[in-house]
Amino acid sequence: ERERERKKKVPSGRAEKLLKIYNFHIKVKVQMQTKKDIVLSNRYHIGYRCVARQSRRCEINNMATVRQAVFALACVAALVCCVAGHGSMTVPRPRNAVDASVAPWNNTVPSNDHIPFDDPPFCAVPDPSTSDPRKISGRNGQACFWFSNGCDIGCDECDGQTGQKIPCCVDKFLYNGTGPVPSWGSRGIYADPKFVASFNRSAMRPSTLAHPDRKPTVCDSRLRTLNVEAECGSSEDFWYYAPWRYPGIAPVTDSCGIAGGVLPGQQPGKAGATYRNTTHASLGDRGSQLPPLVSSAVWVAGTDVEVAWTQKAWHGGGYGYRLCPADQPLTEECFQKLHLNFSGEATLRWATGEQVSYDPKARGWQTAKGTHPPNSMWRKNPLPRGPWAWKLSGPSFEPVCNESEACRNSHTHIPPCLGPDAPCLCKCSGDGIGDLPQLSIVDRVSLPPNLPPGNYVVGWRWDCEESTQIWTSCGDVTIVAA
Repeated sequence: ERERERKKKVPSGRAEKLLKIYNFHIKVKVQMQTKKDIVLSNRYHIGYRCVARQSRRCEINNMATVRQAVFALACVAALVCCVAGHGSMTVPRPRNAVDASVAPWNNTVPSNDHIPFDDPPFCAVPDPSTSDPRKISGRNGQACFWFSNGCDIGCDECDGQTGQKIPCCVDKFLYNGTGPVPSWGSRGIYADPKFVASFNRSAMRPSTLAHPDRKPTVCDSRLRTLNVEAECGSSEDFWYYAPWRYPGIAPVTDSCGIAGGVLPGQQPGKAGATYRNTTHASLGDRGSQLPPLVSSAVWVAGTDVEVAWTQKAWHGGGYGYRLCPADQPLTEECFQKLHLNFSGEATLRWATGEQVSYDPKARGWQTAKGTHPPNSMWRKNPLPRGPWAWKLSGPSFEPVCNESEACRNSHTHIPPCLGPDAPCLCKCSGDGIGDLPQLSIVDRVSLPPNLPPGNYVVGWRWDCEESTQIWTSCGDVTIVAA
C-alpha cells in the first residue's frame, strides 16, 4: 500500500489500517502452536514483514502476498471475537468424550492463555483428580464440538452451516450515559439506530425455514441473556428467532449432537463448526451412534441426582436434561417423553472446591411455560457475557459470583488469563474461551419414582440465544428401583 501511495503520490490511509490490523494481531496473542502456524507459510510471512516494517521497498509483485497475509490476519481476528458457543455435559461423563484417550486430549491442557479453540478442538473441563494444579483436563475430548448448526424456532431441520448469521463481531449498541459503561446492566446502553436500520432479521434465518410465522414464547427479560431490554419482537430484538426464545421447539440434526455441527457431506463451517478426525469419530458423525461409555453412575428412581455441564464459549440461552432408555433409538421423540424437572438450587462449582449456590426459580431464570415438550422445565444459562462485549450483545444480567473490580472494569478489552499459576480475572462471566475451564454449572434433577430399572442415556440440551445453534451431549447411567 505504501508503494502504491508513493507511485500515485496520493496517500490512501490504507497502509495505516493494515498496521492497526497487524498490531491487533500481536496484542491478542493468537493462539497458534508454532511460528509456522501463525504465518501459515513463508509466502504469508513475507507479507507480514512488509506490513510490519512499513517498508517502501516492498515490491509491487509482493502486494498480492500482503493482501493474503492481511486476509489471514482478518480471519484470525474474526475467530477471536466471533466463535460459536461451545459446551458439553460433564456429569455424567458423555459418550461424546470418545476421543479423550488419544493425543492431544490425553495430555496436559495447554496454559490458560494458549488453550486451543479449534486447532485442535479442545474442551478443557474441571477435573479435581488430575495432577494439574489448575485442576482441569482433556477428559472430555472434543465433546463440546458435538452440536446442531443453523436451526431456529421456525425450522423442521437444521442447515448445518448458518449458526452465526447475525454478525456477532459488528458493534450494535451505543452508550449515552455518564460515567463508565455498566458492566452488565442497561443504563445508557441502546441499540445503534444505524444498525437497526440496516438489519434485516428475516434474512438472518436458516435456509431450512418451514414455519416463518411461529412466535417466540420467551419474552421475559429475566429469562433472556443478551439485549434483555429490547421490546419483544421489535426491530431492536435482533435474536428474536433464536432457539432459546422457544425452548425445545427448534430441531436438532441428532439428539446427541453432530461432530462439528455440519450435515453429512458438508465441509467444516464457520464459528467453530469443525472437528479433528480420529480413529473414534469424524466430522459429521452422529452422536446417537457412538458406543456406550462404561459408567459407574447408578441412580435410584424417585430421587434427586446431580448433573453438570461446562461452557467453552458463550452464546447465552438455556438448557434442560432428558432421559431415554439405552435400548431405544436416541431421538428427540424418545428424549421428550422423559424430560426431567429441576430440583432446588443450582450451583456454580470450581474445580478448586469453591462454589456458589443460587435459586434460579426465585431469580426468574427457570421456566416450564411456553416450552417444548409442553410443561418441560428449562433453566437459563447463568453465565453472562463479559463486560467488554456490551457493544456486541447489549444489556445482559449480573453474574452469580462476586466478580473482581478488574473484571467489572474491562469495558474495552478482554482481561488476560495469566497462565497455570494464576486464575483469569473473570470467574463466572465472559466468553469462556480458555477463561472458564475450571467452572461447572451444577443442578439436581428429579427422577420419576415409577421409572423402570435399567440402563438409560442422559441427554443434555443447550438452546443458544446469541446464535441458531444447539449443543447436546449424551451419557450413560444405570437406574435402579427405590
